[in-house]
Amino acid sequence: MFSSVSYADESPESVQLTLAVTADDRINLTAVKMVEKGLNAYEAIKQLVVVGVKDTSYGPQIMSMGGVEAIENTYWALYVNGSMSMVGAQDVILLDDTFIRLNMEDF
Repeated sequence: MFSSVSYADESPESVQLTLAVTADDRINLTAVKMVEKGLNAYEAIKQLVVVGVKDTSYGPQIMSMGGVEAIENTYWALYVNGSMSMVGAQDVILLDDTFIRLNMEDF
């Protein structure tokens, strides 16, 4: 008879993503989810909220979150662990538990 044994290191590792999406009185969402370690933030965010994007030469630019669209002189600012990100969500790799905030801001 054969038995099946599973070892913890054989399953993919997970990290906790905490996502906050804010835009004045238009949306205030907070969600927490375990996601695959090494996943980029863009793919992880899409698991939690409907994301509308515009394809650019730099990668996807987030244009709407949960149906709330950035229009005219507004954009979705990306903060990772409390600091504004210098790269797009596609280039933020989740290796540890991470807090991401997308806040609609004026430019």
